[in-house]
Amino acid sequence: MHRFPACIAAAALALAAALPQATSAQSPQEAAAQNMQLAAEICLRNYRDPGATEPQFREAGFQVGPGMDAGSFEFSAPGGVMGIAAPAQGRSYCTVMSEQVPLATAEAIGRALGERLFPGNVTAGSPEQQAGSPVPPCGGLSIFAPQRLIRITYAQAGNSGECINDGTSAIIINM
Repeated sequence: MHRFPACIAAAALALAAALPQATSAQSPQEAAAQNMQLAAEICLRNYRDPGATEPQFREAGFQVGPGMDAGSFEFSAPGGVMGIAAPAQGRSYCTVMSEQVPLATAEAIGRALGERLFPGNVTAGSPEQQAGSPVPPCGGLSIFAPQRLIRITYAQAGNSGECINDGTSAIIINM
């Protein structure tokens, strides 16, 4: 009778070990960059399944609580990473920010995730941008994902949405 619960416990531990986890890396900057990448990846992976977003943040070890708007939630992780997600059918939003991650690192995270998750479907800037024109600072990228255009832009951490290189950053994902 005691073997069955032990098997279930072992299986649960194995499953938990296989999931990516929010981390406290060697330095606050490393932890912030890793957790920022993990949060953005959770948002991007669930662009077609918004109901899975909040449970995946919890499974990855993020602190999760209700957001101010209906249907939204807030999340946080070590390294001062915090964000808001408003997953919905048809149009979702996710922002991930940190006061420890510089803008250039956030841009590199967004580009690397886009290329890895949607290879061959990523272009710099917005779809309205004239071909061959330079992408403005924080202009981000467009991902032509199956059944959806995903826009990733960047800003300083906080609510301003300004492209200010002050050592902080935000990855803003509109899906």
